[in-house]
This record gives sequence, C-alpha cells and structure tokens, in this order.
Amino acid sequence: MKFKLENTFEDNLALFRAEAVQMDPECAKILFDNLHLLDSGGDTAPSRATIGEFHKAVLDALDGMSIPLGEDKA
Repeated sequence: MKFKLENTFEDNLALFRAEAVQMDPECAKILFDNLHLLDSGGDTAPSRATIGEFHKAVLDALDGMSIPLGEDKA
C-alpha cells in the first residue's frame, strides 16, 4: 500500500481500508465501524474522553469476537 501525498485524507483512508480488509476483515470492520467516534467535527483534536470511548468500543468489539477452538485469548 502506498499513500500519496497528493491524495486527500479520504482517498488515503480508502486505500488503508482496502488493505486492512484484505489482511483481517473482522478487525478492519471493528476499526472502521468505530472510527467515527474520533471525529471531533472540526480542526480540534479529539479529547481524551473521546479517545477513551473509541478505545472502549474497539476493545468491547474485540472481546465479542469468537475465538477459534484451541486458541487462547491473549
């Protein structure tokens, strides 16, 4: 995957999404289903609380994933 400096953020994000889906579709879905939580709606960075909400949502989704037989949770 090669990001291009002339691409928009959205274009490079789409490239990243396509690569992530190829590598691990379940984890990519979790990431992109929750990425909107980090959108602060402007030029300001997300707050610590907002980032914490994102982390919690992703961790909850990861905890809910089924684990194949014979594999332990890390």
